[in-house]
Amino acid sequence: MDAIIYGCGRLASMLAPQLVQSGYTVTALDSDMSRLDSVVEEPQIKGVLIADPMMHDYLQEAHINSTELFLAISDDELQNALVAQVAKHIYNVPQVVCRLDSPQLQQLYSGLGLEVVGFSILNLFNDIQQAIRLD
Repeated sequence: MDAIIYGCGRLASMLAPQLVQSGYTVTALDSDMSRLDSVVEEPQIKGVLIADPMMHDYLQEAHINSTELFLAISDDELQNALVAQVAKHIYNVPQVVCRLDSPQLQQLYSGLGLEVVGFSILNLFNDIQQAIRLD
């Protein structure tokens, strides 16, 4: 199974090893070499340095056509929304998760078929509901 992580912050550093343990081969994409290096620590994790805005080339290099999971979790929520939509609607990746902190963007992009995560009161409320099993 293949997974792509777009954005190599602290969250990616925690998620990548978990994905590897679950059987995924992970490709991480970032424009910052030091952040990319912080994620690419295991043989099952490949890094792709993004040097220009031609995202399709990097997605192809990351083997998006065979990817089952795409995580857009960079600090730039507008870029996350863009690459997540490309993964979902152009490359037909079965599971796409997009980090958006803005509640308005969360609502908008959830309606477009993306699994949206991020900090908002609504997400915290839903997480607490699930934790205490209130439906």
